[in-house]
Amino acid sequence: MGITVREARPDDAERLLAHIREVAAEPDVLIPMVAGEPPLSLTVEEERRILAGYAAEANSVFLLAEVDTEIAGCLNCEGGRRAGNRHVGVLGISVRRPWRNRGVGSALLAAALDWARATGIVTRIELQVYAENVPAIRLYEKLGFTVEGRRRRGIRHRGRYVDDLIMAILL
Repeated sequence: MGITVREARPDDAERLLAHIREVAAEPDVLIPMVAGEPPLSLTVEEERRILAGYAAEANSVFLLAEVDTEIAGCLNCEGGRRAGNRHVGVLGISVRRPWRNRGVGSALLAAALDWARATGIVTRIELQVYAENVPAIRLYEKLGFTVEGRRRRGIRHRGRYVDDLIMAILL
């Protein structure tokens, strides 16, 4: 299986929205996405503008992982917009169920870390992860992320409160 990781382009918008909606529909997904809210509510044109915005910012990136022509996963890392936090990237990642535990998440994260190091701007990447998402936490730790804190009942997910962890890596 060959995984290709590349920057998303505006013409990926429709396929990317389909990917996000498929992930959100998974019954046990541990991502706080709700119908009627972004990104699930975005139009293709809105998503195109978002992808163009990522491409225009030196401290932000939106990556796709493809197997053949299928989107298997995506990762966004949005840099701070002010002088005081421009060096901080906030990361989000999703991998579709058929591609989990097959190297897609690792490939996306490795590419994001390489990108961040090459920017000369991003020196910290942080993320939030459900405390019960043990496979994701293990992956982040394997790549050098450490837990910096716990937000008790930080997320309301499908009718229940769950804790999430704040994790970060310094580059």
